[in-house]
Amino acid sequence: MVTHPPPPTPCPGTRPYGWGTGALLAWWVTRHQLQKPLITILAAALALTTAAIAWPLGALSTASLILLGPATFYGAVAATTVAVHLITLRRWARDGWLVGYFTADASQLVHPEDGAWVLSEHHARRRGRGHGAQLRAVVWPHLIGEADLLGVTLLMSTRVRKLADQYRVDLPVRGRH
Repeated sequence: MVTHPPPPTPCPGTRPYGWGTGALLAWWVTRHQLQKPLITILAAALALTTAAIAWPLGALSTASLILLGPATFYGAVAATTVAVHLITLRRWARDGWLVGYFTADASQLVHPEDGAWVLSEHHARRRGRGHGAQLRAVVWPHLIGEADLLGVTLLMSTRVRKLADQYRVDLPVRGRH
């Protein structure tokens, strides 16, 4: 049986992870996914391909299919993004616990892994406006203090290079992890 460190406590000034904040996080994740340049390029390529194939059907049919193709594509990307996101969060909760810290503009989730607290799903309502930094300024001192008291290691998880670099600046490193 895997034993996990106890979860961190709520942080004043934030809301916990729940149905409402989980839906908000799923919306932010999905919106950011749909705004990626690759997704836009793929949708445009689909529209052009659809136009070329549908052209013999006439202008009205072609226009309808051109709109339907990208709409279906965006819907499939959104549905897949939400499904993968929710499956991941459910797995983390099932495998131990899942704690979240939310403001109106940013999120930070924490889950256990190999005896450590993993900080992940750090998202902002709007990127590049300092929302994440504002949340980190409130939540990270809280988490660092609790982790120190419990002797728990904090690990950061991100696929975004810019965030990884910022985490190295913002989060003090103690020892070799």
